[in-house]
Amino acid sequence: MKEGGIGGFEVQPVYPLVLDDAEKDFKILPFLSDGFIDALRFTSGKASELGLRFDLTLGSGWPFGGPMVSVDNASGRLRYEHVKIDQTSKFVKVPSIGAGEKLLAAFLARNEGAALDPRSIQELTNIKDGLVTLPDHPAGQYEALFFISSRTGMQVKRPAVGGEGFVLDHVNRGATDMYLKTVGDRLMQAFPTNPPYAVFCDSLEVYGADWSSDFLDEFKQRRGYDLKLYLPALVNDFGPESKALRRDWG
Repeated sequence: MKEGGIGGFEVQPVYPLVLDDAEKDFKILPFLSDGFIDALRFTSGKASELGLRFDLTLGSGWPFGGPMVSVDNASGRLRYEHVKIDQTSKFVKVPSIGAGEKLLAAFLARNEGAALDPRSIQELTNIKDGLVTLPDHPAGQYEALFFISSRTGMQVKRPAVGGEGFVLDHVNRGATDMYLKTVGDRLMQAFPTNPPYAVFCDSLEVYGADWSSDFLDEFKQRRGYDLKLYLPALVNDFGPESKALRRDWG
């Protein structure tokens, strides 16, 4: 590369192209293992010796994630479930809540044709043992609306051996700090005197991520009002209110 006039290179640890081969003395170095860190240290030194720029991705595959990312720190999404209410029903069952999920709010709304009447929406707070007690309501067709802080379930794409796992919740400060400490600090052990020119992420393909476990608190702090009460307008088209709300949410 140096002889060809190339000025620098990027190290991006990804999946192995070949398997271990004892006859050829070839062995895969798991991501962040001692052998992997030694190889990075050698590469950094050689780059400095040759005068080549050396960039490093902060992770393996893309986007950021791996086995250090628990389901609670994985990329998040807002899960919306709506259940039709029978005219005689006094209760409605809360949808199944899985690992890394949390019920945010429940509402009752009356149907107007294929849409919901925004004037009819009321929050449901009497929730116990997985059942929601429904208040008295006028005759008509109704739906129970459930909003759940959920996870995308996305896994890291093209990870190296030892880099497999959930994609990180990129918009959560606590999750990001954990990742920087666990992965970043470990990688930096390879560069006691000669750090890379740049450390970066080369692909932000966090598919379906539109939420975070602390989203409601952050939203209230940044926008000045409680998003929870307006969740039905966020996922349904209530005209100008929904447009303004989605701008704040975005």
